[in-house]
This record gives sequence, C-alpha cells and structure tokens, in this order.
Amino acid sequence: MKKTFLLSIVLILILSCAAHAKKRKDSKPEWLKNPKAVYSEQMYLTAIGEGDSRSDAENMAAGKLARIFESNIKAEETVNQRYMELTKNDKTDFEEQTDVTKNVNIKSQQTLFNIQYGESYTDDVGRIYAIAYLNRMKTAEIYENKINKNADRIDYFMEIADKSGDPILRYAAMNAASAVSSINELLLAQLTIIFPSAIDMLEINYNHDKIVKDTNAAAANVSCKITIQNDEENKIAIMLEELINDLGFVLSKESVLRIDGKILLEKTDLKRDLEFIRYELQINVTDNKDDIIVSMSEKGREGHVSASEAEARAIRTLSKKINKQLKRKLIAYFDGMVLE
Repeated sequence: MKKTFLLSIVLILILSCAAHAKKRKDSKPEWLKNPKAVYSEQMYLTAIGEGDSRSDAENMAAGKLARIFESNIKAEETVNQRYMELTKNDKTDFEEQTDVTKNVNIKSQQTLFNIQYGESYTDDVGRIYAIAYLNRMKTAEIYENKINKNADRIDYFMEIADKSGDPILRYAAMNAASAVSSINELLLAQLTIIFPSAIDMLEINYNHDKIVKDTNAAAANVSCKITIQNDEENKIAIMLEELINDLGFVLSKESVLRIDGKILLEKTDLKRDLEFIRYELQINVTDNKDDIIVSMSEKGREGHVSASEAEARAIRTLSKKINKQLKRKLIAYFDGMVLE
C-alpha cells in the first residue's frame, strides 16, 4: 500500500514536470509564432527582429520590413538632402503629429513612414524578439498626403521653368522638379506595396520621364566657359570640365556661366626628409549678369619622397574638393533660386 502511494506521488510529479515543460515550450507569444494570426495581412505589413537588446531587435525588424520594399527605384543621398530643402515649408498634419508618424531611414536605402513597434519577448537565453509593423490604411493616408504635396511642389517648379526665359533659372526649376519627382517615384513604389488601391486616389498630372528629359534639355542650354590661370597642363580645367559634364552643361565660348580661377603649385621647404608642394586654388563662377554666384578657395600642402608625387597628391586633393564642395555649392545655389 505504501509503495503504491509513493509510486502515485512520483507519477504525479513526473506528469506535473512534463506539463510544466510543455507549457514553457509553448510559452512563445502568438505574434512570434504566427504574426499573421495577430496582425492580419490585409491590414498590416510585419517583420520580426531579434538581438541582444530591444533596440537591436527593433532595428533588425525595421530593416526586414524595409527589404519588403527593395526595388530598382532608389534616390541618391544628395537627392534626399535636396528634397528636404526643396519641400521644407510643406508640412502635413500627419508629420506634425510626431507621436503618430515615425519616419525611419533604413540602411537598405529605403525611407519608410509610420513604422510602429509592438510587443517584445525574451527567451530562456536572454535573446530578445520584437515586431515592427505598418498599418496599411493609416500609412497609405500619410503617403497619399506626401505624394500629393510633392506633386503640387513639382507643378510649382515646372511653372517657374515654363515662364522663364533665363536658361539658368529654367534649369534650376526643372532640376528641382526632377529631384522632388524622383522622391515621389520612390514613394509611389512603396505605396503600391502598402495599399495598391490607394494609387487611384492620387492627384498626379505630370510625367516623371518627361521631367527628366526636359531637365536634361534645360541643362544642355547652360553653356560654360572655363579659364584657369597658371594651369599649364590643364589639370584643373579638366576637373572642371568633368564637373560641367556631370551637371549636363556644355562648354562654349558663348557662355551663360563663366568659371574663372587661378592655381598655384610650388615647392616649400619644411626642413624634413620629404618633398612638399604648397597649393592654392581660387575659383569663381559668374552668371550671365556678371554676378559671382559661387566661389571656392582652397590652400594646403602635400608631401612625398618626390616632388612630382607630392604634386600629384595635391592635384588629387583638389579634385576631391572640386567634385564635392564646388558641385554642392552650385546645386545649392540653383535650388536656392527657386525656393520661396
């Protein structure tokens, strides 16, 4: 009788442990095991991430969510920066409610709006899981508003271009319209995934491909003349020609933009074992009204075991400055021409 009693207790303990183990095995939340059961696919886009902290898990989840939108439509970083400037006075009701709208820039080159984060879960070994989601309908409203606002901005820039007889202003306006239109193409591609039927609700009366074509045509009407003093081997002139070609402008003696400058390259003795070349570069860009619109001034020195290589390094340094700094200044000036 005693043995039977003891066996019964042992059996109860075994069954209790088995039930507890099963419960722990099945303790993962439903949203982690089957996200679509909690977040209906018709209403939400979801992704789950994991990491050593909740922020790591949320970042991974947001990155996975962004990969749903991966496409061939991408906006260059400079276009994104210009877009922020060209539309900075356009605020939507959604954007002002920062507690509702979250704007997340993901390393996948996709910027998503209205990403929300749900529950988190920590497993037995301390690994943390989190879910990120987009409410399709609410997010579609945000996208519709932004796309329509951008379309109005594009119309504004195109109207400036149509009314202007100045080739520089026409180019500036069309280039601004092209930048905003490029962002709208990205937003449209995202909206097609978020809420496809919302596309029919948009008020778009422009053609992106035609804007790009007209922008290229406007750029081709901006003629430039380059004159650099002391540029014996035309090294600086060649850099500037590449910049002009990159912007879509053309070289001509009958110019609407003049690029004048002076380069100085000379040896300098710093009492070291290396050879040093000191450089000074001054560049002015003048418009068709004889106004200097952009200037760049650079000076410094480069060293190497040979003077020729030190000079080559100086030229490479100036090349980087021209390609980044001067180009950025020119684009900022053109954008500034059409900002209200």
